[in-house]
Amino acid sequence: MAEKNIHSGHRKRVKANVIKNGFSQLEEHKLLELMLFYSIPREDTNELAHKLINHFGSFEEVFQADVEKLKRVDGVGDNTAVMIAAMGETFNRISKAKPPKKRVYKNTDDLKDLAVTLLKGEKNEKVILMCFDTKKTLKRYTVISEGDESSSEIDMKEIMKNLLDSDSSVAVLAHNHPKSSAEPSGFDVDSTRMVCVTLRKIGYALADHIIVGESGDAYSMHLDQRFSQLFY
Repeated sequence: MAEKNIHSGHRKRVKANVIKNGFSQLEEHKLLELMLFYSIPREDTNELAHKLINHFGSFEEVFQADVEKLKRVDGVGDNTAVMIAAMGETFNRISKAKPPKKRVYKNTDDLKDLAVTLLKGEKNEKVILMCFDTKKTLKRYTVISEGDESSSEIDMKEIMKNLLDSDSSVAVLAHNHPKSSAEPSGFDVDSTRMVCVTLRKIGYALADHIIVGESGDAYSMHLDQRFSQLFY
């Protein structure tokens, strides 16, 4: 009875606090606790919020997990797993809904940041083409192919079409490895070499190929001495 009295009205107080003071004052586990109210109607969700963050390592990683991984955490059922995964997908889509402002990308770190923004959290491999003018101003970026969780193809026709349509002369490729590190595969190396050679023959240039790994790390083929000679 004492425990029941301790928690009596807790959810109402949490919601009233948020309505009055906003969300920014909530710690991450408190925010997650509040979200869990809507999938777990009558139980204390504070402990589960802590458990989820500890299990996945961070608040962000909780929302990057898929349904099956979430359900492996004790106390997470179908409703909670689907709700959290749906929120994660919503966050990913919102973050990519607005294209970056057109600006000059001065160095490889800029390119890595853009690639991670566009590709982190994707469940399947996607290949993105970024088109630049000679002043390194981003003119366009677009998904030119999408595969499954372990492979995707590079379409030279799509590369040429986008370079021509955007009046660009320099291309950067980016793709993701949803289930592995950012280290390039043999196929990645061969396809990059093919694109470099083809573009060079017709007066265009491939400046880099950025790979985004499962954990959100980014790798530049241009900066790797094994492959730097491929690029202009």
